[in-house]
Amino acid sequence: MGGNDNKKPLKKKIIEILGYLVSIVALYFVYKYVVNIDLEAAKQKLSLSWIPLLLLFIAIYIVLMGFLATGWRYMLELLHGSDLPKWRIIGIYTKTQIYKYIPSNLMHVIARIYFATKLGPSKANVVQSYFLEIVFMVLIGLIIVLTSVYTGSFTLSEELIGKIRDFSGGKVKGFSFGILIFGALAITFYLFKALKNYKSSFSSENLMRLLKLFVLLLGFFIGMGSVEYFVFSSLLDMDIGFFYVVSLFTITWLGMFIIPGAPGGIGIREFIVIALLSPIYGPDDPTIGILIFRVITVLGDAILLPIGTIFVPEEVSEAKEI
Repeated sequence: MGGNDNKKPLKKKIIEILGYLVSIVALYFVYKYVVNIDLEAAKQKLSLSWIPLLLLFIAIYIVLMGFLATGWRYMLELLHGSDLPKWRIIGIYTKTQIYKYIPSNLMHVIARIYFATKLGPSKANVVQSYFLEIVFMVLIGLIIVLTSVYTGSFTLSEELIGKIRDFSGGKVKGFSFGILIFGALAITFYLFKALKNYKSSFSSENLMRLLKLFVLLLGFFIGMGSVEYFVFSSLLDMDIGFFYVVSLFTITWLGMFIIPGAPGGIGIREFIVIALLSPIYGPDDPTIGILIFRVITVLGDAILLPIGTIFVPEEVSEAKEI
């Protein structure tokens, strides 16, 4: 027992360090693209007339984070076994979003645990709700991406396919199949871990919660993909497909889940977008677009802090910061 207890912190530290290294490499990759942007061409595209649209995109982001917060409430209720105060739970979720920018990319989860247990759910319930969030995010994300690939809405550049073929020894299908198998095993593991002690989890009431959760998460991915699409197409005049961008956003969001340690996924999302789009559209527009999108989400998270605080119960608000 003692040996396992000693190994766990070491394992977590190794994972976090690997996450930091991946994030640093990704940031360096993004930095190289940023410093090589054609500033004169960028100045011609950037305009103060964008401000109303950017404010609208921030407002949409805030509403869509409400979708995630409501979905989290359904997961907590499923695990807790009874209804919970709607606005207080949503307030906790939105208030703690800003914590994800603290190194480790887990502080928002720790904050949720700390605050939510004040309202009744056990620590185990809150931790398991995080596992469920990962499960359903990955599941719905895979559905979106695979549907887009199957319908031809999402394709990779020949250059990137060539790199994947080289990396996989020419076995692209085998490489893709391996990724899917890994994803399926991860989903099975998290689902089992989250629900193994809850035989009543699939009651009619809870199935309705799961259905609502599915709709909310699907709406979140499509909504956020729409914002990213309009950044690329309306602000930067990129000729890019709507479902392509929805799939692209989904991939980058899931990438932030997979890579531990990166604060708010900074560097990871930008790396994925630039790597996938620059072979098709050149380096400048994808780099500018994803930086604009990052500004939208960071400002949105900053605004969510005071909004969430309004709905958090007094005894929770007065608790010490984590």
